[in-house]
Amino acid sequence: MAAVDLIDFDQAILEIKEAISEEEDEKEQRRLQRLATKLESLREIDRKLRKTKTDVKKAMSITCYKNIGYCCGLAKGCIMRDSCRQALGIDDETYIKVKEKVIWDIMGMLQEGNPK
Repeated sequence: MAAVDLIDFDQAILEIKEAISEEEDEKEQRRLQRLATKLESLREIDRKLRKTKTDVKKAMSITCYKNIGYCCGLAKGCIMRDSCRQALGIDDETYIKVKEKVIWDIMGMLQEGNPK
């Protein structure tokens, strides 16, 4: 993958679990646990040689807006976007194409007067 810092899922998960054990606030513990669970799911997908449609849907569901096409641009770092990209093997060029397609699809719906 071009220009993406690869995420060491095992290390990231370990660090999050250590943070959970040190965290006193229960709400923050739950947030960190959810993050660890998401990264564990992405790690499993990343390790597969062939991704299924279910894998893609699961990886996308982990992003903020449930679709990588709606994620931030590459200038801003985001562990969920980049983990999803890594797990699915989406390089920078493909990511930009996906984002452009989403934009043009939305513009087409607006021009048709049929936003859904």
